[in-house]
Amino acid sequence: MIIRKIKKDDLTKCSKILKRAYSFKPYNENFKKHTAEFYILNKYNNCKDSSFVLLDDEQNIIAFAFLNISYWSDGRQAVLEEIVVDPDFQNKGVGTTLLNYIFEQLKSLDVKSVMLWAKKDDRLLKFYKKHGYSIADDFVVMFKNF
Repeated sequence: MIIRKIKKDDLTKCSKILKRAYSFKPYNENFKKHTAEFYILNKYNNCKDSSFVLLDDEQNIIAFAFLNISYWSDGRQAVLEEIVVDPDFQNKGVGTTLLNYIFEQLKSLDVKSVMLWAKKDDRLLKFYKKHGYSIADDFVVMFKNF
């Protein structure tokens, strides 16, 4: 497996992986026409300098991650905006490989903390807890639909 910075040419494949991965439980999303493509393009435009794809042995993209790096009171902070693994490659260590690579990159940039939002799903929470994340007792994510 190879991990490299994301390129604009990767976005179509990433949007297909996103649509496929998010169509399954716990998300069960059904993207409207071009919504996934617009979402991925927006993430790329905002995060391209610190985002990655993971390729299999045949050079196919099988996972990707978007990170947004900014500053907070103690220094540099990252937000893991997205990490998505093609469903055919889940539970095979691909997400762990990509996440470990991301952590090393962030450490080399002297990033002090990483935040993410995750669905309240036991499988997802177990994965992130295994990698050192903890649930913040003093924060809540809120939504308002129109």
